[in-house]
Amino acid sequence: MKNMNNICPVCGQHHIYLPHEVCLVCYQKTKQSSGFYEALKEREKFANEGKVLHHYLIDDWHNIDANGLGAVQLIGEYILDTIEDDAKHLWHKRRIRFMQDMVRELDMKYFAPASREQIDDFAQAAINFWDGKMTIQDAKAKLRSMEKIIQKDTLKYSDWEPKDFLLWMMETEEVFDWMWDQWFECIHACIPDKCNDELWIKMFHKHFHDEINTWIDK
Repeated sequence: MKNMNNICPVCGQHHIYLPHEVCLVCYQKTKQSSGFYEALKEREKFANEGKVLHHYLIDDWHNIDANGLGAVQLIGEYILDTIEDDAKHLWHKRRIRFMQDMVRELDMKYFAPASREQIDDFAQAAINFWDGKMTIQDAKAKLRSMEKIIQKDTLKYSDWEPKDFLLWMMETEEVFDWMWDQWFECIHACIPDKCNDELWIKMFHKHFHDEINTWIDK
């Protein structure tokens, strides 16, 4: 991600710590809170018993240390993914509004052949659905209609593409919550333009300013 001032885009307080896109403080805090060191202790315990433990966290952090911790990855996976929703779904509604803002900003090429009007109409319909202004039946019909408009093959669940960013706005919260981490990682990966990382950071700070600051202040 382009960073002219070399300042951490998460906390905005310290210089970035190469090869990472964040500062040393944010990097260390993320690694500590991820459970990495607990996983190392567990592996050591197994080793003392003559056993081998392959832990995904250890593998993940070896990869992160080699390639760098992304600022978008830190916020999306390590800050926002830990927040629980309430009975009124206020947190989920905020995520949907974040997505609506992103859809407005992203290049139209990601949602072709849908028109800007059709995209904005669907995104607003998702907002209406989560605000209780649309029935589940109408929401499902709207979703099926948009799938046809953007020519999304719903049988290819493993083939993530930018169009899923739009369609997932209308999914149930249970499905969305269960898939949030994978959804986030895959959707970000299939919108590869590096300039868009700046957009992700901008929108994260706009919609989740308090949550990010709470994490920074811990």
